[in-house]
Amino acid sequence: MNTFSFGFSRAGFALDSFAFATYPPSLSFVSGQGPGGIVIGGGTTTTGAAAITSPGPNNAAGAQNHRSLFTFTDGLQISRGTHQISVGAWFQKMQDNENTASRRLGVANFASLTTFLQGTTTTFQVVPKPTELAFRSWFGAWYAEDSMKLRRNLTIRAGIRHEFTNGWNEKFGRAANYVTDTNGVLGTDPRIGTSAFTKNNAKWLFGPRVALAWDPFATGKTAVRAGFGLYYTLIDNLAFLLNSLPPYNGSVTFAGALSSFLPITPGVQPPAACGPNVPAPCSTFAPQGIEATAKTPTTNEWNLTVEQQVGSNMALRIGYVGSFGYHGLLSIDPNTIPPQICSNASGCVVDATGATRVPQGTKFIPLLSTPPPPASSARPNPYLGAGFFWFTAGNSSYNALQVEMMRRLSRRLQFRGNYTWAKNLDMNSALTIAQAQNQPQMVMDRNDLRRDWGPSALTPTSQASISAHYELPFNEAGAAGKLVGGWQLNGIVTLLSGFPFTPQIGANRSGDGNTRNPDRPDVNSSFTGSVVTRKQTQWFNPAAYSLPIVRTWGNLGRGTLRGPGLQTVDLSLIKNTPLAERVALQFRAEFFNALNHTNFGPPNPILFAGTSISPSAGLITTTATTSRQIQLGLKVIY
Repeated sequence: MNTFSFGFSRAGFALDSFAFATYPPSLSFVSGQGPGGIVIGGGTTTTGAAAITSPGPNNAAGAQNHRSLFTFTDGLQISRGTHQISVGAWFQKMQDNENTASRRLGVANFASLTTFLQGTTTTFQVVPKPTELAFRSWFGAWYAEDSMKLRRNLTIRAGIRHEFTNGWNEKFGRAANYVTDTNGVLGTDPRIGTSAFTKNNAKWLFGPRVALAWDPFATGKTAVRAGFGLYYTLIDNLAFLLNSLPPYNGSVTFAGALSSFLPITPGVQPPAACGPNVPAPCSTFAPQGIEATAKTPTTNEWNLTVEQQVGSNMALRIGYVGSFGYHGLLSIDPNTIPPQICSNASGCVVDATGATRVPQGTKFIPLLSTPPPPASSARPNPYLGAGFFWFTAGNSSYNALQVEMMRRLSRRLQFRGNYTWAKNLDMNSALTIAQAQNQPQMVMDRNDLRRDWGPSALTPTSQASISAHYELPFNEAGAAGKLVGGWQLNGIVTLLSGFPFTPQIGANRSGDGNTRNPDRPDVNSSFTGSVVTRKQTQWFNPAAYSLPIVRTWGNLGRGTLRGPGLQTVDLSLIKNTPLAERVALQFRAEFFNALNHTNFGPPNPILFAGTSISPSAGLITTTATTSRQIQLGLKVIY
């Protein structure tokens, strides 16, 4: 049997901002545009409560996107004796027209409330001339699989899948991406071409798979299943990274007094990038992109499951699931100042006064002087600002015990219960700031990724859920039956342990120039008592941590604490009343968070305000769920 299918989808969005009150045009960073973004303290993209962020526009206000997908699939199945052979192919053409350069209204970052009142920024970033880009890509795969029934109670399935893509391309040859040299230093100007990659490493991605299903007693009541597979995640959305690069969407970086570079004139191409022998004025761009020779994120997955029928209508399933991933995407700034190891027996000076030293053998960020203008910093490439890149250098692992009990509908009752006990480790769980709610967005030490190996921010240790359906035993005849019969009670109970999170300094204590501020503190060796207090006003005790020596990183691991758990009970009461042969009236009463349990959101992870403990460290200001919600409904079914 052969099956062919074709699909087309088109999706898009447009972002805009509207002021809730009249504001003077002089408050806009970009002439004729809305008010820009402001961040006071906590770092350029901090979401913690230690930062004060402007409540107004999205940084991508005015952005538009239209994405079209053309999908073709063809599959052939052949039965030959004990073999069930499947072969097929999948192709997808992607057209992504993007005008989504962020920071088009400008984002000003201030170190403190004092510098905000003075109008002195640490960084100011803006895209003065947004340009629409036309990204294109082809994705494809073919597969072959043979399901072999070797014995009456044993089936083996083996196959292979080959995936590929032609890379990430721009229709008019405007794909810009920064490339590093042999020393890992970014070039001042991005490479421009048809593809964002200098080498396509996604042409020959072969994924073998094998699985078995075995009934050891040949009774139909016991099943043992196991499997292994190699899986790839094709990188299919890079417009987010490649839409803010010169010369088409350059994000220009300024620093110092706002009055020295405002207002920004929109629609004007910024000056050329600064560099040796480049005359003023020139631009200091904030580089971003993806590793030019990126690999495809890859995962080895395996599982073993045992199922047993219990009685006539129940089944128990116990399983182990594991995986190991590599070539995972990591958010890294390659233009941060690299560390050194202090080799002086008397220690190394780490501040301008010479009063602070680190002992021999300590990894520290050297105190470097800024080269002459037009260089703007002591970064590896002093003519570029802070960077934001995806590198395929991440590893991950997942191991979990899964237990499930199921009961088919019998004697008016049906239920299913699940429990998972898991350990998920990775190097970074947040590729974008929208995901970085309880862990830093970037790795701390790009030269030693092992320091960021820790619990994933996405997986709690324990997860349990129970869903049940019960038909109330009221079956009166006649008019009374229409009133008291046909009632159903449904419930869902969800229980989660807390998600891992990482206490952070909230500033670039290390001095490496990372504006996402992933710096972590030291563990306070003199602290005694419980670190986690489980109080809404202060979920953890900040006294358990201390500031590391200036220009060094702290020794605290990533994901070392757990936030609040989650417990919800959702109920529904349903009454079905037949009105005619094919017509029924249904009444529904639904109770979400029926017990009105308060489920707290993550605590503020930012520990310090300057060199003092922040009064908002550990403070919880959000909830993960709403209060009790009751919904009533009535509908006619025909």
